[in-house]
Amino acid sequence: MTLKSDIVNFLKRDTTIPRLNFAFKSFKVYPSAYQNDVADAIDSEAIKLAGAVKSGAGASYYMGFDTLDLRPGFSISNSSDQAYLVHECTHAHLDMQNTGVHSSHEDEAAAYIAEAMYLEALGKPPLGSQPIRTIAQGIAKGLLAGGYAVGGADVVILTAVIAAHPIYKEPTYDSNGFRRNFLKNWIR
Repeated sequence: MTLKSDIVNFLKRDTTIPRLNFAFKSFKVYPSAYQNDVADAIDSEAIKLAGAVKSGAGASYYMGFDTLDLRPGFSISNSSDQAYLVHECTHAHLDMQNTGVHSSHEDEAAAYIAEAMYLEALGKPPLGSQPIRTIAQGIAKGLLAGGYAVGGADVVILTAVIAAHPIYKEPTYDSNGFRRNFLKNWIR
């Protein structure tokens, strides 16, 4: 098997993915987004596995190029790597929605919540003790206990913490539904 087929099989068959079902403001995250939409896009190479991430990251999704980068040594059998993948596949799903320019902080918040829900459903701790992850974990617990929509106060708190983090200084992302110009297709 290849890494691509391992990832596609994970997204389609993992028994924890069905627990990822919530609304964050206008974003809707649901199991078939991973099991069908993102998995099929990776399988068809509409989302391309492109290479290794920059130092310190577990994975990265680039909306402009529709590429998914993974850390060196990524293993689909490792729960931390699975959580990083869920996080980045949430970005891919939101990109597929073709919503245009939107808040990067809200997009990141939805991805951190999906990551946290995945880990919480497995009974695993957050991937770190950073406030973003601990706040997302608290929200995930509430959602898994029977909630669906992230409450307004939690939205404000999590997006503010993300906005204050230096790595998330870019205020917007552009969800383009896989529409790339010639240059981006060539670079990809």
